[in-house]
Amino acid sequence: MLKKILISFCFIIICLIIIILFNTIRFSSKQINVSSISMANVDSSAINHLQNAIHFKTISFSDSSKFDSNEFIGFRNFLEKTFPLVHSKLKREIINKYSLLFEWRGKSTYAKPIILMAHQDVVPIEEETLQMWQSDPFSGLLKDNFICGRGSVDDKINLISILEATERLLKEGYQPEKTIYFVFGHDEEISGMKGAKPIAELLQSRNIKAEFVIDEGGFITNKEVPGMKKPVALIGTAEKGYMSIELLVNIKGGHSSMPAKETSIDVLSKSIIKLRKKPFPAHFSESTLGFIENVGPEMPFIQKMAFANFWLFKPLIINIYEKSNGGNALIRTTIVPTILKSGIKDNVVPSVATAVINLRILPGSNSQDILKQLKNTIDDDRVIISTIGYVHEPSKTTNINSPGYKKVVKVIRSNMGGTITTPFLMLGATDSRHFKNVSESILKFSPMVDPIGFHGINEKVSVDSYKRCIGFYYQLMKE
Repeated sequence: MLKKILISFCFIIICLIIIILFNTIRFSSKQINVSSISMANVDSSAINHLQNAIHFKTISFSDSSKFDSNEFIGFRNFLEKTFPLVHSKLKREIINKYSLLFEWRGKSTYAKPIILMAHQDVVPIEEETLQMWQSDPFSGLLKDNFICGRGSVDDKINLISILEATERLLKEGYQPEKTIYFVFGHDEEISGMKGAKPIAELLQSRNIKAEFVIDEGGFITNKEVPGMKKPVALIGTAEKGYMSIELLVNIKGGHSSMPAKETSIDVLSKSIIKLRKKPFPAHFSESTLGFIENVGPEMPFIQKMAFANFWLFKPLIINIYEKSNGGNALIRTTIVPTILKSGIKDNVVPSVATAVINLRILPGSNSQDILKQLKNTIDDDRVIISTIGYVHEPSKTTNINSPGYKKVVKVIRSNMGGTITTPFLMLGATDSRHFKNVSESILKFSPMVDPIGFHGINEKVSVDSYKRCIGFYYQLMKE
């Protein structure tokens, strides 16, 4: 009997090994073959243009009283002088005083237009970090083949690259087959509610349905995908939702010499700990599964084998994803406290304690279901839960067989030979989320390589990356 069991067990193991190897072997590359083209030459003046664009302190502050309109108007005037053909040949509209909408009329009156997006605004510089910057954050310094300063990566590089490519095409007498819109919002860093959102509504009111939209998002990386020796172009096909909630506890306080057994701070702290100790379940979104399908065949054998047999190795893959902050964020709705407030004096027990919790919602979930789960996890009626600010549900997922995705892939593969292209899930929020009613194909991709200092210290981008950005938009618009 034991012998039969062992034979059966061995047979099952052998069959399993055969299935694993078979799946691995047939897990073939999804990369398309296209002819390489030489990148368009970029005039040295283009470098000066990006440097000068960085000089303008087009900062979006959470406190609207700090908004400096002169910087945005100065930036707009700079664009007019720097790109004269764009401003004489294209129709420009100013939305809500600062956001810009350009229309480059195409030859065809029937073909769906495309929309290219970027934003003018940048995040503030923390005063405490100023001494850590290697140069003035708004200097636009050119050093060691890098253009340095706030906005060099996020997102003036894309805005200036689009205009550089367009100005060049206009000099060549080119007119696109399809109409192209440029959307340059002015408040992306604080939700885009006054810039991108009203522009999207305006286009929708004109019954404009775009073939595809391209906004900032993914990029080309040589180091962010473990095990990959080739560069990988991460094309965002969906983005997570955004929601912030407030937890409020109101319990009678008093003198600190006679504290109650439980205070508002105690109740609030316990609630936060409960939330942090019970993360949302792991789930692979369509974009993340697409990443596995497209990158998996290009990886070393062991990783390839795991991805090719996802049905078997899913728990192991989840464990690997969970080990890094970025990987964990790709497979679950994240929850993190960001603001805590309570107390006015060291000898007074506060009556009120509040916490702001930020969540990034995984596609497949929605805000109402998330709120129910939060309430069940806290399980304390003394904690009042309410949403604050704007709630953005997760975006729909763009089909990788859509014309827009295929065109972007073609341009990347022809311009940057050997680069692996893949869909991926965008963790942050972009202005493009406002365009869900304008196009069913929304892509998030910036053709730069491994940007440095995103929202942080010593933000900078290589000159080579900048040239590739211009070349990417130049070829995309010619396509």
